[in-house]
Amino acid sequence: MAADAWYLQSVKTCYEYGLMKGASAVAFNPDGVLSVAEALVMADRVHGIFTDGESTLTNGTPWYQPYVDYALEKGIIQAEDFSDYTAKVTRAQMAYIFYHSLPASALPAINDVLSLPDVDASALYSEEVFALYDAGVLTGSDIYGTCKPDSTITRAEAAAIISRVAIPAQRKTFTLLKQQTLGSEVVLALPQGAQADSSSGIPTFLDLETGSGAIINSSTDEAYRGMSITLLSAAEMTELLTSSFQASGLTLSDAVSTAVSFGAIKSYRTTGLFTDADGIKLQTVIYTYISSSTMHMICLVAAEQSDPALLQNMANYLSVASCTVSPKL
Repeated sequence: MAADAWYLQSVKTCYEYGLMKGASAVAFNPDGVLSVAEALVMADRVHGIFTDGESTLTNGTPWYQPYVDYALEKGIIQAEDFSDYTAKVTRAQMAYIFYHSLPASALPAINDVLSLPDVDASALYSEEVFALYDAGVLTGSDIYGTCKPDSTITRAEAAAIISRVAIPAQRKTFTLLKQQTLGSEVVLALPQGAQADSSSGIPTFLDLETGSGAIINSSTDEAYRGMSITLLSAAEMTELLTSSFQASGLTLSDAVSTAVSFGAIKSYRTTGLFTDADGIKLQTVIYTYISSSTMHMICLVAAEQSDPALLQNMANYLSVASCTVSPKL
């Protein structure tokens, strides 16, 4: 294994705790595809260590039979679940097996995942999949939490997941995003709990739990047609936004504007600290651009003390006219 491999620490943890062994005496085979039997071995070892302080299972005939028998005896799986233990395990099947390696009380929720793009709540194994997301064991392959439930999984990926099952300190807290279409051009990337509110006349989407969301303001004037927001300098853009906020009784501090683009649409990205009328401070990223005869301002906000990755993901995955921003934040 390369010294800088992303999975190195997870594999090291699995070796130290006896959760996995190499594919041979000298190789781990990180890119090898996990089988149902290998997933059972990992789950059995976690269960044994949790309940008895150690796992004493050894290979039999066929090599995986003692692990199958143990998993059946301990209720990790049911007799009708699998017909071929040598088959490649899917990600959903692995979630099912790993989840049942511990009592539910050992996998408390630290996240609140409302939905996943490719796992319906009625799908087979969905209960276990969602429970592992909530527990910080599964995180998905993108900011929306895409699970790929029917895909196979590598040994390296499985090592990272079983490490989080076994060791609570390695579990991840995160906020998954969802797509919110606005008009014909804009697709926002927002926290799953964000709710729409247009009572003020300004489209607003806010997740009260994370204190994050988006405020959208637009102004139409034929004088804007054919213009680019970059006719203003970065300093002028910053001053314009700061003054506009101040005129509304709000504060934009530590603001810095940078020229960016959404495909052919030129924009400014302004970062800073937004303070509302109640004195609540929010990190903010503001995109200002002109499309047709309308000047748009998309103000993305997140609680001052929130994970910086949340606002960064909201900013980088906002789409205007089918394009995300360049360069990324």
